[in-house]
Amino acid sequence: MISVLRKVRRKFFSNKWSSYLIYAIGEIALVMIGILLALQVNNWNEERKKNMQLRSILQTVKTDLAADTLRAQPILQFYDSINKYSNKIINKDYDANTIESCMLCRSITTLYQPLVIQDKGYNMLKNFEELDSKKTDTLQSNILQFYKTMTDMIDQSNDFVKSETLKNLEYFKNKTWFVDWMQGRFTDEMKFYFGESVDYRNRVASNFILASQNHAKFIRTHKINADELIRQIDERLSAE
Repeated sequence: MISVLRKVRRKFFSNKWSSYLIYAIGEIALVMIGILLALQVNNWNEERKKNMQLRSILQTVKTDLAADTLRAQPILQFYDSINKYSNKIINKDYDANTIESCMLCRSITTLYQPLVIQDKGYNMLKNFEELDSKKTDTLQSNILQFYKTMTDMIDQSNDFVKSETLKNLEYFKNKTWFVDWMQGRFTDEMKFYFGESVDYRNRVASNFILASQNHAKFIRTHKINADELIRQIDERLSAE
């Protein structure tokens, strides 16, 4: 009888310990599942916030690019007009008797138009890229590479053409006819200088290469690539 009671007691405590163990394991499993779910939800929320932030940044980049392309168009038209008259002077289509009919011809070497690139979105994207450096995004890389290349190129071209323009203006300041030139009058000395002098033809030829060709070429390249990036951004935003 005593042995039977011992067996019952041993079985009771054994079952009780097993139940506690199973319960404890279950509790731990539930806690771990809860933690994993919370982490997953947090990751989803963070990813959603990053996606929303990136969409906003891409929209800002698009706005900047659109503003640049809009500004680039009249600049390119300006240099197309400059090219037309530069070629006439280089080819001696004017002389001292006919140069007065071309009011723009005497100012070709003292005029330039810079392109100031809007970079608010670019700076925002750089900071976002640093925070989210683990991910690789082709569109982001294309935008960053475009700005790194084109901004330096355009800025240097702006500075170079401006410098050459100021040099020509400084040269004109030493001429006896400078005040007449500034006030829009043509003297006989001015007619000869702008219509027939080798010095002015050389200055126009130099300006044609530096401003009308190189500077305008950089701006045109910027516009073409900016238009392509706008297309890619629109494609990304419409797909999400």
